[in-house]
Amino acid sequence: MIKIIAILDNTIGVGGGFDQALNAINQMQKLSNNHFEFEVFTIQKNNLDFLSRLNIRSKLLKLSFLDKLFVALSHNILWYILQKYFKLISPLEKKLIEHECDLVYFVTPSLYAIGLQKLNYIYTLWDLSHLETPEFPEVKDFNTFFFRERNYQYSLQSALLIITESQKLIDIAVHRYGINSSRFLSMPFSPAPFINKSYSVSKKNILKKYKLFNNYFFYPAQFWPHKNHIRILQALLILRDSHNWLPNVVFSGKDYGNLDYIKKFIKENNLAMQVKLLGFVPSEDMRGLYENAATIIMPTYFGPTNLPPLEAWSLGIPLIYSAHLTEQAGEAALLFDPDDSKDLAKKMLFSFKQKIREKFIFEGYQRFHEIESQKKIAEDKLSIIIKKFSKRRQCWQ
Repeated sequence: MIKIIAILDNTIGVGGGFDQALNAINQMQKLSNNHFEFEVFTIQKNNLDFLSRLNIRSKLLKLSFLDKLFVALSHNILWYILQKYFKLISPLEKKLIEHECDLVYFVTPSLYAIGLQKLNYIYTLWDLSHLETPEFPEVKDFNTFFFRERNYQYSLQSALLIITESQKLIDIAVHRYGINSSRFLSMPFSPAPFINKSYSVSKKNILKKYKLFNNYFFYPAQFWPHKNHIRILQALLILRDSHNWLPNVVFSGKDYGNLDYIKKFIKENNLAMQVKLLGFVPSEDMRGLYENAATIIMPTYFGPTNLPPLEAWSLGIPLIYSAHLTEQAGEAALLFDPDDSKDLAKKMLFSFKQKIREKFIFEGYQRFHEIESQKKIAEDKLSIIIKKFSKRRQCWQ
């Protein structure tokens, strides 16, 4: 029986990516039942608590300077020669081999896959937005584009399997990197595990805790430029000046460099009474923040998929979503041009009409169940791939 070890190297601060990593671990643990051994290693001590709350046993894996050096040198031709001649493997890989690992599962787009010399691995690819929208500072500044591109070029090529969240992303990756499409698996996202009611604070207590009134527009997103918070603020100005409407908006998320810009716009345009900035909120508060919202807005530029739409659909809340992300949305969202604040303001008005709300709540439930069915099919395919690898793994010691 083979052993798969999942590596979790992100923290909760990354937001939806962390939640998706937890879902991936949960999924693999479920699939492992009597078919293969499964363990979880995390390089972040704080993650141990989140994993234990989900009944996932995990171990802390401390990385050394040498592990980072192996990654840094991984594209140097002289290092290739030395590594092959002296049969050098990183401390990380040594630890994995000591734990009798046969297959490593990187549940985030990890840098450490590049450094593996002997072990096969499954790689996770969330997006290729640096190719589609390279103008944003988070994928452009200080050679970020080239670091991402270098990592994907090397990590994807030698992966046993690459798990993405959509067929569109597979098509882009196949075209860009020339990898056979059979080595990809489209695995749809699921709502964050802590959205489950058993983990969550009540709706009433959430309003009291954050001093909110219900029926607000809610955008759960970190403060990156590509998240496009500014378009919501511009739409608020249109609704105030042209429609005499003053709806409330709640933003939750950690600052990744764009929050000061958003705060300045709020102050300069007298929007402080309408906009609530919660910062990064605990996972157990998220369900209550969703359930007290009238509508979820997600004007992001990055995709092809995101977690908040799934969470909105699963909880029966209408969604306003960027029009270019139709592969995920289907007919289950009020779509708008993320470059157009007037279009967004119009959709915000529509979202408060009862018939519109009923339509998109119904469509949201339908879309959610469609995606869950697609996920079950993908899980069956993943099981087959692992069984096939297990047979081939018998060919060497």
